[in-house]
Amino acid sequence: MLFPILTWLVATAVALDCSSKDLDSYNFALLQGTHAVESIKDTPPSTTKTTWYFGICESVSSKKAPACPKNVDICGVTEVKVEKDYIVTQVVGFNSNLEKKFTPIESKKENGIKISYKGANWGSSLVDAEIRYICAEDKDGDDTFAVDGWDGEKLSAHVKSKAGCVTSKDDKKKPKKPEDNGESWGWFTWIFIFMVLFLSIYIVGGAWFQYNKGNAIDFQSALREVLENFVDLVRGLPSFIREIIEKVTGSNRGEYSAV
Repeated sequence: MLFPILTWLVATAVALDCSSKDLDSYNFALLQGTHAVESIKDTPPSTTKTTWYFGICESVSSKKAPACPKNVDICGVTEVKVEKDYIVTQVVGFNSNLEKKFTPIESKKENGIKISYKGANWGSSLVDAEIRYICAEDKDGDDTFAVDGWDGEKLSAHVKSKAGCVTSKDDKKKPKKPEDNGESWGWFTWIFIFMVLFLSIYIVGGAWFQYNKGNAIDFQSALREVLENFVDLVRGLPSFIREIIEKVTGSNRGEYSAV
């Protein structure tokens, strides 16, 4: 039981970390959120719509892109409409756990930073992505996302934004709290997980102890006995708590009467 939980923890690792040392000179918090680029093409007798989603400082939102898998930085969804409704025919996802390569862009034409993803699983194939964040000092909230190409093997896209400009720490905008897509863990979830782990260890450990002491014919019998004892304990808790409350309240009433 512990192994699946640890595996799930690894799977939900952070997305594009805007506080990464590689992005320390840039203000990617300006782009935080999920951005979409949509294109529609007539493909008689159907219509094909392709939407690419980019998650900045957080994974692509499952609310904005329900067809996308969870925990992806980039996701492409292709839909085909023959009559009235669109049908999803293709989904490409670049998982947040993929190793990213950061390459500064320094040329006479443009400056910024390039982020590359390599080896994303897509069926039996491996696909790559290359996103260029180009410095556009004149952009003030009107950021431009564009897809340059997708050939089934590599995605090329660029973003024109102030986020691609080298920025001093004093001018940086602090990242806001990522949108809760229902994937984050609250304190209640952690408590529940630790309770389940504790109970599992208690029950299995107790059964193993009973079996090794020779108090049970086999491990299954020992496990059944421990479970029965645990159920009896749970059933007796309400009476035990009620008794304590009655004693406490009765003691308080006695003290009050004496006064």
